[in-house]
Amino acid sequence: MIKRFLAVVVLSALAMGLSACQTNASVSVTQATDEAKLPASPQKIAVMDFGAMDTLDALGAGRRIIVAPISNMPTYLHQYLNRQLHDSGKMKEPDIAAIRAAKPDLIIMSGRQNAFAKELESIAPTLNYSVKTDSNYFANVQKQILLLGKLAGQEALAQQQLQALALKINAARELAEHSTQKAIIVLHNDGKVMLMNQGSYPALIFDELKIKRALEVDELPVQQSSKDGKPTRLIVDNSFITQYHPDIMYVVDRSKAIGNTPMRNDYFDSSVLQRAGTRVVYLSADLWYLSGNGLESLNQQIDEVVKPLNDIN
Repeated sequence: MIKRFLAVVVLSALAMGLSACQTNASVSVTQATDEAKLPASPQKIAVMDFGAMDTLDALGAGRRIIVAPISNMPTYLHQYLNRQLHDSGKMKEPDIAAIRAAKPDLIIMSGRQNAFAKELESIAPTLNYSVKTDSNYFANVQKQILLLGKLAGQEALAQQQLQALALKINAARELAEHSTQKAIIVLHNDGKVMLMNQGSYPALIFDELKIKRALEVDELPVQQSSKDGKPTRLIVDNSFITQYHPDIMYVVDRSKAIGNTPMRNDYFDSSVLQRAGTRVVYLSADLWYLSGNGLESLNQQIDEVVKPLNDIN
C-alpha cells in the first residue's frame, strides 16, 4: 500500500514537472536587431494583424484569440464578431489598458502599431508579424506562417497549406505568362488615386504572380520631392490612362476600407477607359488594405488578381 502511494506521488510530481516545463517552454525569434522569446504554446492571444489572425484561423487555433481590433474587422473574418473578444482599439491606436486587462500570454502586432511596441512588450511577449516586401516576398511570408504554425502546434498543417498556396501561385504565374494583359495598381484615398509601385501589393501581384507591368520601373515618370524630402505620389487620372493605357487597373480603395467615402464609379471618363482598353478591377478594399500576408487572405487575394485574366481567356 505504501509502495503504491509513493508511486502515485512520484508520478504526480513528474507530471507536474513536465507540465511546468511545457508551460515555461519558449521559442526564440529575431525581430529587427532584437531577439524575443515567445511562449511555445500560447493559449490567450491578442492579435492586431489580420493576416496573422486568418492564419491562426486556418490552422484551427482561432479559439485562442481573445483580443482583436473589432471595429476594423474585415468582412472575411466577420465570424469573429460573434465571439466575445476584447476590443484592442484602433489599429494605429491600440487600447493598451484593454489589452493589459485581457492578460494575453502572446501579442501579435503589425507595423501599424510600431509606435506602441514597447508598451505592448511590457504586457506580454510580442511578435511583430510585419513582412518584408523589398525582395523574396513569399519566402518572407512563409517564415511568418511557419512560425505561427509552430506556436499553434500545427507545423505540419502550416507546411501543407503553404505547399497548396505555392501550387496556386505557380498556376497564376502560368496564366500570367500566357496572357498579354498588362496592369497597374492604384490606391484611392480621399478622392485621389495614386500609383502603387512599392510595398506588398506590387510584391504579390508583379513579383510573385508575375502579372505583367504596364509600366516598368525604369519607365515611371520622374517623381518630385515634397517638403519632407520624400517623393510625391504619382496621381493616376484620365491623362495618365491616355498616355500609358494599361489593360488592367487594380484598385485598392483605402477610403472604403476605413469607412470613408469610397472612390466614385465615374472617377475615370468611360470614353477614356474605352479608348485605352483599360478595365478597372476593384479589389476587396478591407481584404487588401487591412489584411494580407496570411493563409486565408493570400488565397483570396490571388483569386481576385487572376479573375480578370481568366475572364479574358
